[in-house]
Amino acid sequence: MIILESERMLFRPHEASDLEAFCAMEQDPDVRRYVGGAPRTREVAEERFWNRAMQIVDDRLAMWACVLKASGDYIGRCGLYATVQGEARIPGEAVLGYYLRREFWGQGLATEAVRAFVTFGFEELKLNRIVSTVQEGNESSLHILKKLGFVVTDCEQGARSFYKFELKAPSTQKISAGGASC
Repeated sequence: MIILESERMLFRPHEASDLEAFCAMEQDPDVRRYVGGAPRTREVAEERFWNRAMQIVDDRLAMWACVLKASGDYIGRCGLYATVQGEARIPGEAVLGYYLRREFWGQGLATEAVRAFVTFGFEELKLNRIVSTVQEGNESSLHILKKLGFVVTDCEQGARSFYKFELKAPSTQKISAGGASC
């Protein structure tokens, strides 16, 4: 079942055949540097794959497998998932998440995936707002979100500092004077 397509990628539920590429990505220190810090062990990566990536969803809000159309290669994860405050979902809002295997960086694939999910979120899911968080220093992700119109709304300082971004549905956007900075 294909959830979404872009020019070069398919986005679908994870399949058992994605396990090796998923685990390699989770164990790569360069990939994990800005999405949780340390690389995961093989055991933790497998547990995460079977207990989270393979989860069945019924509302199309999930982190989906990103697969190249041309080769069928599993290249990462991307999607929109429910924004939760306390134990309640925030209606009309979702969190954008994405990361790709290192060998697929620098090819415009992350931008293409984010653009596809933003369109999907606003046009198909009828969201009012999409949010995302990017660790300070992750210049590639900062560039992608800013290029696609996301605005910095806050900055969390700490051992690891994070920019918080938002993008409002085109019908609800107001011109902003900028945003927060770290």
